[in-house]
Amino acid sequence: MAKEPLPVAQPASAAAEVKLPAEVRIRAAGLRSVVKTVEQALQTIDQELSPELARLRRWTFARALLVEAQQSQKSRDLNAAYRQFKQALSNEKWLVE
Repeated sequence: MAKEPLPVAQPASAAAEVKLPAEVRIRAAGLRSVVKTVEQALQTIDQELSPELARLRRWTFARALLVEAQQSQKSRDLNAAYRQFKQALSNEKWLVE
């Protein structure tokens, strides 16, 4: 069964990054310590997580919400993506509260 490729995250505007509702602080080896934008959150999932973790439902769901938030830039979508990203980090015990 062929695996469907993940949607490619493209900035809505090349000049402006989409800010998360609040910065997210992370405590984990190999991951950036602060995430402030949707683009940084996507890079964290796509490039800094191990492939095994990135395939877990909590991370694929967070990524899908982040892509949607990046495209729509609606506050409702940004808040949902932000909450799921934080929840995934919390599940790994990486979220600094």
